[in-house]
Amino acid sequence: MSKKDNKHVKVMVVAPKDGEFPELYTLSYKEMYNLVGKFIKKAIPIKGTELTIIQGRGNRVSTPKAPYILMNIVDENRLSSNESYYRGRHKIFRSRSQITMTLMFVGNEYVPALQMAKSFIVRFNDSWASDQFEQYKAPFFPLYSDEVTIESSFVNAEDQYEDVCSVDVYFEYHPEFGVCEGSAKEIIMNVNGFNE
Repeated sequence: MSKKDNKHVKVMVVAPKDGEFPELYTLSYKEMYNLVGKFIKKAIPIKGTELTIIQGRGNRVSTPKAPYILMNIVDENRLSSNESYYRGRHKIFRSRSQITMTLMFVGNEYVPALQMAKSFIVRFNDSWASDQFEQYKAPFFPLYSDEVTIESSFVNAEDQYEDVCSVDVYFEYHPEFGVCEGSAKEIIMNVNGFNE
């Protein structure tokens, strides 16, 4: 065979189609906020006024009229090594992590912040919280909360002191990640040798 007849190695990989991959159990931060918001509506019954729940807040966004609760995810830490199992021809990894969320309770003269915060942590630190989150059928589970912190020097945009408490709450989260069992379903190779 001459140099003129030389052909390069040709490798073709046939990857799985998008629709073949199984649905994975994962949540976005927005979905986590929505689950906690549902729980808050059950855990803090408010009469005579509306309680606003805010999912994180960017700069230059004004706050609503009190009473309201601001939720912010502040940390996510891995708890253990991954678990894995197979679903069809796909290998699924399940991770375990801890989500830390800070809740800021802003009250007014009719609905004090401390009353809202205490109402929340009493229910959150009870098995009732696990029962509520189990109904959501999501890989997101309540663990525990810290004690309430009273924010004595919180000043709003009008330079007025606000009635504010905060608490850190912790959740266990089990997201899934998947890969094909092999790197591809089919590999086709064309190899032509080269002789001097």
